[in-house]
Amino acid sequence: VSLVEEACSEDGADCRSSKCCRSAGSSCFEKNAGWASCLATCDPGLNDMDKDGLPWSCKLLSTEGLWRTSIARAESILKNLSVEDKVSLLRGQNDVWPADRHGYAGFVGIGHKFTDAWEAKGVMPLTMNDGPQGYNSYGRFAGESTQYPALLNVASSFSPAVARNYATAIAEEFQAKGSNVLLGPDVEVTRSTLTGRSFETLSGEDPYLGATLVAPFVKAVQDHGIIACVKHFLDNNQEIFRQSLNVEVEDRTQFEIYLPVFKAAFEAGAAAVMCSYNKVYGHYACENSKLLTTLLREDLGFKGFVVSDWGATHDALRSSEAGLDIDMQKDDPNERLPDSYHKLPDLLKAGEITEKSLDEKAIHVLSAMGVAGQFDGRFPVPKEWPTDSFGEQRSEQKKAVRANTRNDEHLKVAFDTIVAGAVLLKNKDSVLPLSTTGLSIAMVGKYCDETKDYEIKQGDVYSGGGSGYVDTDKTISPLKGLQARLGAGASLISANDETGAGVADADVAIICVAAHSEEGWDREDYVLPDAEKLVSGLRAQSPSQKIVVLASLPGAVTTEWLDEADALMVLFEPGEQVGPAAAALLMGDESPGGRLPVSFPKPDEKRWEKSQYPGECPPPVYWCPNMTTNFSEGTLVGYRWNDAKDVPSAFPFGSGMDYTSFEFSGFAVECKLGRPLVTMKVHNVGKRAGHAVPLLFVGFPSLAPVQKQLRGFQKVFVAPGKSQKVAFHLDTPDWSFYDEKAGRWSTATERGETITASVGSTSADMDWTVTLPTCVSEDSSAFLAK
Repeated sequence: VSLVEEACSEDGADCRSSKCCRSAGSSCFEKNAGWASCLATCDPGLNDMDKDGLPWSCKLLSTEGLWRTSIARAESILKNLSVEDKVSLLRGQNDVWPADRHGYAGFVGIGHKFTDAWEAKGVMPLTMNDGPQGYNSYGRFAGESTQYPALLNVASSFSPAVARNYATAIAEEFQAKGSNVLLGPDVEVTRSTLTGRSFETLSGEDPYLGATLVAPFVKAVQDHGIIACVKHFLDNNQEIFRQSLNVEVEDRTQFEIYLPVFKAAFEAGAAAVMCSYNKVYGHYACENSKLLTTLLREDLGFKGFVVSDWGATHDALRSSEAGLDIDMQKDDPNERLPDSYHKLPDLLKAGEITEKSLDEKAIHVLSAMGVAGQFDGRFPVPKEWPTDSFGEQRSEQKKAVRANTRNDEHLKVAFDTIVAGAVLLKNKDSVLPLSTTGLSIAMVGKYCDETKDYEIKQGDVYSGGGSGYVDTDKTISPLKGLQARLGAGASLISANDETGAGVADADVAIICVAAHSEEGWDREDYVLPDAEKLVSGLRAQSPSQKIVVLASLPGAVTTEWLDEADALMVLFEPGEQVGPAAAALLMGDESPGGRLPVSFPKPDEKRWEKSQYPGECPPPVYWCPNMTTNFSEGTLVGYRWNDAKDVPSAFPFGSGMDYTSFEFSGFAVECKLGRPLVTMKVHNVGKRAGHAVPLLFVGFPSLAPVQKQLRGFQKVFVAPGKSQKVAFHLDTPDWSFYDEKAGRWSTATERGETITASVGSTSADMDWTVTLPTCVSEDSSAFLAK
């Protein structure tokens, strides 16, 4: 079945009706209810080429037709598959060679024998690998793939373009290494920023932020013939006892907070999703019919395959019935389950499952491959690779996995991502950027030059640990980066602490500190190690010295020491290019473009009861593997909690500054195409070019207890003395809420409620608030029906 049909639209044409594009490199992107166009890429907001002054939503429309075509093709392929073939598509290989993982995190292919055809019956094996932050070789080939910044750094960029470029570079490395399933991105909305994988989420603490960034990420990956596997479904919001933890959460919270990013990924075409280790409503996620059938397929409309996290299945029959498609087991044969998916044929013979259910699962897998273009040559298989058997293919695949995919283009993407996501939180008297003349600089702290710390079990100083970690020996430290930038004649010294020789006499002290986080366990507290000691020590011995704190973080920290420092630059797990990027930022070659995707608490903030985090055990036990954590805070996640409880953050969501200053003005709202259009101007009143990030929030009574929530943001580059127009086109989803009693989405307009829109630079600082006009009363039945 051809994916390019005559009924599809030409590039630049309106594709609202066809929802498909003739050009293989284009997709149908929605501008608004009145227009959609076939384009190669799309960034939300105003396009200078348009004359109508209306912004693009950039919602992908072309995936609907693509799924229809791919499902039809999958049904055709299925006719030539035996029961054993189908089961092979559903069971990840992890036995002895040649039925092992072939050097990847997971391998799924028809056949298990040495002599079996590699692409049996025209079906390419699935070669799955971590992770969403670069190609993880699990320590085997350190430095042969790029260690990119963390996904939280992409979130802090507030830029769909950064997400697209980042995902494109990683996909290119996956292609070169022969991996056609990328196990990511992580999209969990951060509930507690102490969670061990807070650095690994694209969403930060807000579902709208994650939903906006995940779409270009998914599309970039799958444009390379690689299946994007979003994870972890669902409520995997802490690492403590994640293998057995039970989560209790209300439906409204699921629909408004934890499901929207997954929904956006699926609407962008994401062809796979990974179910998590934890329990929800008392049942493991990978054998939970409410999660995998009701929420995932019926409510979100997901059509691809569900793969278990490695070792997350506990019963083949329960998982099969609940909606699991592919089972992946652990490395250790002694830890694998005796009733894993290799027993599906036995269950079929016993009549406990039907061949129809096997067919449905196999179609999910095959159609996902079709959506990613794996039957159309989008994932390139080198011509020299033998196709005769697994045995022959294995030796060639070993070479592919060893390919060195670090190159100048990928390192530039890593560098640019750090800069775009760098968050400047304090800059007293414009101490940054630093002057290049007549300035003596001391770099203080062991992490100015150390990139490895052997007390860290997983990961390293500038990269979080776990499946998302990319091992490298190529990290450039901040000290080496600054030395290279300043040259041999610069006055630059370094010391492990404030007592080092010459430190007190330096004009500027740059303190390098880092907090670490990793998969499998949560951080104990929000304290940034060594920061208070180094800052207070330097200030005590030199009251006039300029103190700059360069902090590498996995998430939120407290900043009780900040009053004694002059500047604070935050990098979220920046990876191997930390040195060149930090030097460019400190010296003003680049400007920090990021904003906080998570709120930073004050030291005395008391957000959680024990039942909420980390959870409780049946009395009298205080700490146990079978904890239950109750999401009883409901929708009060992140800044929503701070607003509702009137507890200010130290630095609220959206905080961050550039090396210039901006003013927001010219606010207006009018009805366009039956929907409110909010417009404004951003003025650069400083002397340098820079990026502003206006945030738009919407509030209405039925959103309570939440006061307002993010429903728009745009990152705009403005030259000094210039202005840039910004526009937000709002629509029915922006004033919708999940009515738990009715079991459906409802709208504020249905209830005749007043809807307000507010614009500001952070979640706590509104420059303008307006009541939306009556054009919002237009019919919302289409949205509610969907």
